[in-house]
Amino acid sequence: MPEISQEWTTEMKKGSVQLCLLALLTKEQKYGFQIVKELRELSDGFFDLKEGTLYPALRRLEERGFVEAHWVEPQTGNPRKYYRITDRGRRALSEAIAVWDRMAAGTRRVLEASQ
Repeated sequence: MPEISQEWTTEMKKGSVQLCLLALLTKEQKYGFQIVKELRELSDGFFDLKEGTLYPALRRLEERGFVEAHWVEPQTGNPRKYYRITDRGRRALSEAIAVWDRMAAGTRRVLEASQ
């Protein structure tokens, strides 16, 4: 039986979901299902977001001006809401990556010192 609870893992994921979402949107705009699929594939299943997690996170990013959303009506099928990163979002991503790198390096040093 694992010693780490699902709650602990969930808390660790929460801290990095928004970073990952911004990173996924750097090259092109994407719609919700596409984001979920790519995030799951790129993380080898570690990030397997449900709609109840994805859309509130995207809404928070949109409220902060880091992403913009717009509807696209295809010639066939249903309209899709696409998300794209803004210039402000790119700056935030750059800052977040720097913080992430410092946190990861600091964590690694602590873990290595404890062995």
